[in-house]
Amino acid sequence: MEQRITYHFVWGPMRSKPCLTGETARRLRELIRETAEALGVTVDHLHVLPDRVYVAVAAPPILSPHRIICQFKAHSSHCLRHEFQEMTKIPTVWTRAYVVLAGEHMTPEQALAEYEASMPARRPRGRPRLCDGRE
Repeated sequence: MEQRITYHFVWGPMRSKPCLTGETARRLRELIRETAEALGVTVDHLHVLPDRVYVAVAAPPILSPHRIICQFKAHSSHCLRHEFQEMTKIPTVWTRAYVVLAGEHMTPEQALAEYEASMPARRPRGRPRLCDGRE
């Protein structure tokens, strides 16, 4: 019997831009499945939300989580930027940040909540105001 470790990955596009919709989301699902097949991992769950991606895979223990996520990001970024013109408007498709959790009994909601908690607070847009209330 072959041993497998279940990894849960969550990552998002640069600047949390909600660009993963429609045809882009469909193509991203295909690209992730292609990459998983090439790596020899099994995709258990795959959710593409407008501003983040959740993937649960079962991988052999000799394959590191960092290698898996880097392959997912690199292959999908290259193909999406080549096929969809709107993806070239941001400097890069994916941020460097991602969350990886291991375990079979984790839900997508738990992984997404962990990703949200790990992200730094976003600075509000516009010019910062002075602390004493003056403009």
